[in-house]
Amino acid sequence: MTTRQAAHRREPLRAWRQFHSRDVDETRALVARKFCDHRLQPKGQAGSFATRYNHVGGRNLSLNYLSYGSAVQIDPGELQDFYLVQLPLSGGARVANGGTEVRSDRRTATVLNPTRATRMTWHADCRMLLLQISKTALHGLAERATGLSLPEPVVFDTALPVGQGGMQNWTRQFAACISATDAQKGFGHWSALQQEVIEEQLILGLLTRQHSNIRHLLKSRAPAGSRQIRRAQDFIHANAGDPLTVSAIAAAAGCSIRSLQAGFRQHAGLSPAEYLRNLRLDLAHYLLLSRPAETAVGSIAYECGFSHLGRFSQSYRNRFGELPSATRASSAKPEQSA
Repeated sequence: MTTRQAAHRREPLRAWRQFHSRDVDETRALVARKFCDHRLQPKGQAGSFATRYNHVGGRNLSLNYLSYGSAVQIDPGELQDFYLVQLPLSGGARVANGGTEVRSDRRTATVLNPTRATRMTWHADCRMLLLQISKTALHGLAERATGLSLPEPVVFDTALPVGQGGMQNWTRQFAACISATDAQKGFGHWSALQQEVIEEQLILGLLTRQHSNIRHLLKSRAPAGSRQIRRAQDFIHANAGDPLTVSAIAAAAGCSIRSLQAGFRQHAGLSPAEYLRNLRLDLAHYLLLSRPAETAVGSIAYECGFSHLGRFSQSYRNRFGELPSATRASSAKPEQSA
């Protein structure tokens, strides 16, 4: 029996029961204390509403179990300061985050982005595991992982395919965390260092495996070899939008230009200039996916260190298979419903 199947056969986090209520107003107020203010409207048979909510907090995230006992409409608007991963144990829901609407069930979880308005309908048999993640903590880890200052928030695809690729492993890790906590060996029992490590693994796993506007940036940094190459990469990532010369990069790394060239060829398969160009293109891709639709492509190109718009467009198409304007157009369209 898998950890997720075991969680499905009992009520997860039962030892951390927050409340069991049949009163809609009481439920709304108590759930809002842990998440945010929202509208809650029961649907379906009168008298079937019976909320069970369990919660255990960590440092930058919390584990939660929630069921309402009846179909409900939930409208929290923008979550503001946290992301929420919703993993159905049974039943399903229709989840809209921004312009995207997803049919969620045991095969398709959802990620709610805090900067996009959320509206949901949970079916009567819907039972959810919820992972609440601090927006500040996630953004800070994203910046450390990419080595870049990220001016726009991370935005994930709303649909999270539970049984596909890397997300399958991440879901198992999350379920194992729930099971360890239920066994009094997880949240509330780990040391502060253990708690920090587990939380970072969950957040970094989501960043690296779930599609988002920055996932490609996490692949931009090639494995570093010598200390000089690591310093060179740190300097490039910290100053990617500024005019940079190979001699300036070598000086920051504390090595000769020849050693710099040879080190990048060995460890990244690119020259320092090519590495810088690709990083700038990746930054432009991130900003095109993140900025308002009316932002000019040229302004993003210049912000990322490109001075010639035509050459930027050609290089961008070579790297991403489409023109910058096409990326901008596609980012304005809602995702396909799962």
